[in-house]
Amino acid sequence: MSATTHHYARAAAFALTGFTLWSISDALLKLARTAGASEGEAMLISGISGMMVLFVIAALRGQVRKLQPHKWTGLLALGICQCSAFVFWLVALPHMLLVKLYAVAFMTPMTVASLAALFLKEHLGISRATAIVVGFAGVIVALNPVTIVRHHDAWIYYGAAALSMLGTAAQMLTLRVVSRNESSECTAFYPRSVLLIAGAVACAGGGFPAMTPPVFLEICGSGALASIGWALMSQAYKNAPAAAVAPFHYSQMLTGAFLGYLIWDSRPDIWLVMGSAIIIGSGVYLILHERRASRTMIRG
Repeated sequence: MSATTHHYARAAAFALTGFTLWSISDALLKLARTAGASEGEAMLISGISGMMVLFVIAALRGQVRKLQPHKWTGLLALGICQCSAFVFWLVALPHMLLVKLYAVAFMTPMTVASLAALFLKEHLGISRATAIVVGFAGVIVALNPVTIVRHHDAWIYYGAAALSMLGTAAQMLTLRVVSRNESSECTAFYPRSVLLIAGAVACAGGGFPAMTPPVFLEICGSGALASIGWALMSQAYKNAPAAAVAPFHYSQMLTGAFLGYLIWDSRPDIWLVMGSAIIIGSGVYLILHERRASRTMIRG
């Protein structure tokens, strides 16, 4: 096995494990929210546990110095975007299948490409535009609008999922700018402090309802696993280019479906399966197109 192949294999292992941990984190958070944990409690506890795990990981790797920020403004903007996305995610989470939430969430690459063309003046091109349109069409197929029409309250939760996706897209665009001056450790650690503060304010205003030990542990576990997943993803991107790692993100469609069946006995319908296939196909094409474009720029 060549050195390059070895690094790619390690990146694949790190990426698959990291994305799986993120799915388990979402499942734990869904269990906690279904059991009655408030949005404020979820933000506060997961923010604390996530920051603690990130600090321990940095300390064990001897990289605490990388938590030293250069400018607070960019990290604050990043935290506000992350917090906004997380709040809407918490609203939708108890009422939607994980795999349907992921179908909406995976609109993020298409949305980021669209917003980058609009605000960062990045060239869109016919190929990218086509992939974006096909990806959005896949989401419509996966969600099956007939279901939303039949259940009059469903649009609220689908809307919350869409707003969460937009918050994540804004976070990704902000990250493109902030990461030029800040370490990946900073961009993961400090935005969670915004989540923590927002959760504390929400609890101070709305109270801190009593929760059972299992619910508390579910929220703690969710925050911790999300942070461990981030550390694994960071290692994956160090071992292989982003275009080689990003397609593994779509493994969450499978783990989300598996966890939904295992925990809630939920089964995806044919529309969700077909729409997910379209989303994954267009997303992978968009990623591969970006890789080809970057290689052309380097050679030119």
